[in-house]
Parts: sequence; C-alpha cells; structure tokens
Amino acid sequence: MKLSELIRNISVTELVGEAETDIADIQYDSRKVTRGSLFVALRGTQFDGHRFIVDAIGSGASAVAVEDNGIVNDDYFLSHHTTKLVVPNTRRALALLSANLFNHPADCLKIVGITGTNGKTTCTYLVKSVMKSAGEKVLLIGTINYLLDDQPFEEATHTTPESLDLNHMMATALERKATCAVMEVSSHSLVMNRVYGVPFRVAVFTNLTQDHLDFHKTMEEYFRAKKTLFDELPSSAFAVSNSDDEYGRRIVADTVARKVFYGFDKSADFCIVKSSFGDGGTSVVISYQGKEFSINSRLVGKFNAYNLAASFAAAVVMGYDTGEAADALGSVEMVKGRFERVDSGKGFLVVVDYAHSPDSLQKTLQAAKEILKETGKNGRLVTVFGCGGNRDRGKRPKMGKIAEDLSDLIIVTSDNPRDEEPGAIVDEILAGMSQKDNKVRRIVDRGEAIRESLKLARENDIVVVAGKGHEQYQEIKGVRHHFDDREEVEKALGLRK
Repeated sequence: MKLSELIRNISVTELVGEAETDIADIQYDSRKVTRGSLFVALRGTQFDGHRFIVDAIGSGASAVAVEDNGIVNDDYFLSHHTTKLVVPNTRRALALLSANLFNHPADCLKIVGITGTNGKTTCTYLVKSVMKSAGEKVLLIGTINYLLDDQPFEEATHTTPESLDLNHMMATALERKATCAVMEVSSHSLVMNRVYGVPFRVAVFTNLTQDHLDFHKTMEEYFRAKKTLFDELPSSAFAVSNSDDEYGRRIVADTVARKVFYGFDKSADFCIVKSSFGDGGTSVVISYQGKEFSINSRLVGKFNAYNLAASFAAAVVMGYDTGEAADALGSVEMVKGRFERVDSGKGFLVVVDYAHSPDSLQKTLQAAKEILKETGKNGRLVTVFGCGGNRDRGKRPKMGKIAEDLSDLIIVTSDNPRDEEPGAIVDEILAGMSQKDNKVRRIVDRGEAIRESLKLARENDIVVVAGKGHEQYQEIKGVRHHFDDREEVEKALGLRK
C-alpha cells in the first residue's frame, strides 16, 4: 500500500520525504521492523519508541511516524530515504493507520465492549453465549484468552491488545467468517488509545472500585479513563450502565449514545426484581418493558446477578430475542478462574478466584459466606491470598482487613511479587489486620500456603484461593515460573499427579 493511501483521513502536521513510498507493514516494535515497514514511535510506561527511530531506519523502515519532531533531524531521514510523518498523537495515529491497513475490519463486525473493575471477563463469556446461540460466529478478546467460536485464536498477552494487533485479529476473524466481537476494554487500553476509532455498538459498564492506582494515581483519574469509552460512542450506539454503582450514572453523563441502566434500582430499565444465591448457582428475575424474564445460572454470588443483568441488557439492545438470550445466559457453566469450584472429595469445597482488588475479594468472600449460610452446617471460610508486587500498595492493608473480617482462618501468602520482596508485601497486608484470635497465618511460599489450607480444612468448610484465578505463572524478579492455583489444589488433594 502507498503511504499516501495509508495516511488518508489522518492528521499529519508535517511530512518530510516521499508520500508515494510503498509500505509493506506497520510496526510499533523497532525489533520487528523490516524493509518497507512504517514504524510508529509510541510513548509507553517504560520505553519511548522515539528512542528507537534510528534502529528502525537502520532496519529498513520506509517511513516513521513521530510525535516529537526534534529527536532525529530531517537530514538523517532524507539521507536514508525514509519518510518522516509528524502527528499530534502517535497512539491515535497507530489506531487509524491500522484500520486503514486492514481495510477497517471493525466496521464489518457487531462489537460489544465491556469495561469496569470487576466482571468484565464473565460478561464477555455471557454475551458470547447469547451471540453464539443466535448463530453468530464470535471473536472474544479478554484477559483469559482470545477465542473465535470457542477455539483459541491467539495467545492473550493483554486484556485489550494494541490497536495494530487488534485490527489484525479482527481482519483475520472476518476472513474466517466472524460476524461479532465481544471484548474487555481495560482502563490502560483507553488511556493508550488501543480501541480508538473502534465503532462499538454497545458499551457496558460493570462497576468501579479501587484498582490500578499504581498506573492511574487517583480514583478520579481511573474513572476518567473508563469514561472515555462512553464519551466516544456514536449516537447510534447503546451505553449500558450499572445504576446501583456510585459511578454508574456519571460515567454516561456526557455520552450521545442511548443510555440503558440495569441493577436492583427500581428505576433501572433492566431491573432485578428477584434474586437468590447458593452453591447451586444464581437465579434472577429481570423486569424489562413490563415483562419478567428468569435466568437460572450455575454462576455463584450476588455479583453474578449484576453480570447476568448487564449481559442480558447488552444482548437485548443488540436485538437478540429476550427469551433466547435468557436461556443462553443460563447455559454458561463456569468461567476459568472466576469462582471456579473444585470438589475436594473430602466434604469441603475449594474455590479458585481471580479476586485481586479489595472489592473483588470482598464480593468473592461474601459469596462464599452466602453458600455457608445456605448449607447451615457451620462450615468455616478459609482464605488464602496475597497481593501483587509493583502495583498499588494502598490496597494491601485494605485487603487484609477484608479477609480478616469475613474469614474464619486466613493464610497470607505471595502473589506475583515481581521485583518486590514477597515477605515485605505480606507484611504490608498484615499491617491492616488485627491478628486477634490466632486465625491469621503467614506462609510466604504460595504452594505451601495452599497445601496448609487444605490440611486445615474440615468437612463443610469452603477454602477460597484468591488472587491468580486463570493465571498459570508466578512472576518473580522478571521471570515467569509455571504456577497454577487449581493445579496446586488438585495435586495437594491427590486429584492430579
């Protein structure tokens, strides 16, 4: 493709060199640049792509897109027969260039985007189940994996891929006859313009609680990042929001899209009028336009009542049949690492969950308490959890207090310490706990902590192993070591060799 075609409809404040040069591909990683590439210099959290412009030119880049006009002078570009493009924002430019390169694949897909602190992954699987039951071929993009009709599509490296990778995935999915896409939209991706220009038909807000403050610094900044998704929706789209969340109405205040609310709030368009929760799952009755729709799900906990209502609302405004949507939502058995149950075979239940923020941990433990209450057999709640390194330190003592308030026995352990010392992270969690009644234990080795929790478990207890969920690694000093909570549980119980 000619560069002049590739940059159509893109704001270029200065062009130095030949506009009719041939472009073979686009790259934002200078190590992947080959002869004929257009290299886009992105500013990241750790690296600035502008530092690698000379490397990209040396590898044969035909053109380079920059924000900073002064890093490499014009003569250097011209002497190497490389065209320089100066743009106001290289991240937004990358999104638009990628769409042009792949012939705007997003325009040919019905796309639902889901954002919020908790519930994104579960909602994507729920919405996908409705789409699939209606005969659609669905691309799913999220934290656990990228799927096309339940088959692995590519390795999931980010909750929301970079815009170049996202457009490539959508183009490939279209070639394989995809008709729809449902995707998690992270706050990081919104700040970094990874979904800039994507024509979402529906955007869903689940909730907003403390998380990622190492990146966003304040809750208001975190909120504004999420709000971007709704502010950029067209008037033809739907903004589906949680009316019970304190941010639920603020986040859609400035959108021109059609607003739709769900929740227990009686004014919600999709109002949860009845609900019940137990070990067998979650049942809800949702009132919409004067009719009631029942959904009986194997998913556990009050938080899944919200996930079911959000997904039902998204499906209905997309135009899917209400009855068929309710049935399809009820067919989802389990989402990996989201209140994933393991039968111990010894009279107690083990739950593996991704909960890694104060709110998600609280909701997971409350769901376990509800199950214990329903059984009425005086079972205890045993909790194993830790906090990740190089992340928001402020949530550590808060999570400690939540675990202590809701659990009968707690083992505080390691969880992806990254560059920090695991023991120091554990101590910061313990600082939020009174450690009375001898119910808190400190076992830094996560495998040992899981094994000890299962030794201590008694009949009718629930053991919650929280923090990693679907993850299959422990990240320590820059190295990822294989570690899977469910595997560790099953090995300790003799269910796996």
